[in-house]
Amino acid sequence: MRSQATASSQTSHAPESRSINRQTEAIFSDKHEPNKWGKLKKIGFAVWLSLVSGLLFFNTRLYKPSPLVADNQQTPPTLRLQLNANRTALDSNAANKMQQFFPEGYYFSYLFHGLTWLELAMREPQCAAEAIEQANWCLAQLDSPQARTPFPKHLAPNHGMFYSAWKCHLLAGIATIHGGQDGAQIERLRAECDALSDAIRNSSTPFLPSYTGSAWPCDSIPALHALSTYDRLTNESRYEDVIADWLTAAARRLDPETGLLPHTADTNDGTDVSTARATSQVIMLRLLPDINATFARDQYSLFRDRFVTTFLGAPCLLEYPSGISGPGDVDSGPLIFGRSLSATVLMMGVAQIYGDTDVANAIGQTGETVGLPWTSADQKYYMAGLLPIGDIMVAYAQVARPWFSGDQHRPDTTYPVASSWRLATHYVSLLIFLPLALPISRRFFHFMTGEPRPTSH
Repeated sequence: MRSQATASSQTSHAPESRSINRQTEAIFSDKHEPNKWGKLKKIGFAVWLSLVSGLLFFNTRLYKPSPLVADNQQTPPTLRLQLNANRTALDSNAANKMQQFFPEGYYFSYLFHGLTWLELAMREPQCAAEAIEQANWCLAQLDSPQARTPFPKHLAPNHGMFYSAWKCHLLAGIATIHGGQDGAQIERLRAECDALSDAIRNSSTPFLPSYTGSAWPCDSIPALHALSTYDRLTNESRYEDVIADWLTAAARRLDPETGLLPHTADTNDGTDVSTARATSQVIMLRLLPDINATFARDQYSLFRDRFVTTFLGAPCLLEYPSGISGPGDVDSGPLIFGRSLSATVLMMGVAQIYGDTDVANAIGQTGETVGLPWTSADQKYYMAGLLPIGDIMVAYAQVARPWFSGDQHRPDTTYPVASSWRLATHYVSLLIFLPLALPISRRFFHFMTGEPRPTSH
């Protein structure tokens, strides 16, 4: 009987127990569900606020003053801070890290840093001693076995045209800051220029190879610039014929599509050429004014017509001429809708040289926005310094100027940039902002009017 009573008692209490459990679960659920949704709402609001703040930041920062200066006798305001940051990066093994990403990453890191110091000294003569010290330090790195390693030692004049030409160009810059008064410097410059001159004279193509079986015409331009610099410093005409002959030969090997110097050429006679590309054009156009102002002006005018475009209103460069598409590669880096970021950065300097200051300033202002610069008491980095060669290239572009040429290389007209160039960015930002703002504005409306918010059932 007791067992039956017990069983009956357990049976009678079972529904009551289940009811209590359900009530407990309901209370527990009611207690924690609001907390969960409250946290999600807070996270969502934080994300929303970040997006809106980012849009406002980018749009207003486009109006920040350009980092450039109109007078090539003045120094860009933050250039010293950038040079300090770049030297710190180089001292921290940045060149070796860049070599892992680019075939000439090590070489370009030191080369552009040294050239930036030299062109700073052309603007600010009182820093000549420091500039020469920094440039000589960079030249010593280029003279090292590590810098020569990627380049074939059997190629004339000395490990190929790229290695020899750019190193001689840096040496010519140091001699220029010395005013041609350092006899030992001039003697070394003459020896290296003679080697370049002999190689050019003895070649069946004006575009000497930098690697076995590969030639880029842009690698010959710094060689010509070095030869021209030597003649100017010494008042000689030692290399005048070599330069003239090279220009004549190159004019017969232009890209037929654009009329510009080609991106690549065969190593036999240089007649089999590829389409001109922005990556190499911005390097050649920067140096051409000191070599031949007329040729430079004609080339820049053609280049401007086929390569300058916009992205969300901001001036930038196509990697390939308008009407032609192609992939990005190790020379250009990744392309954004056909636009080359690296070429656009260097265009900031080229546009300054040719008098297109509106283009240069718009690129500079855009860079100060998307580059997310960070400035401390004595240094300035872009993108947190994650890509040091990028910071070095920005400084090199900002200080760009001819070494000798006046303004005879400039086209008669400048490239038009409307004062409203930022509007396209504002319109796109507005399209993004409105959907983000709608939920908050709806809540605000209900709060102000006292109307209850609609609830879902």
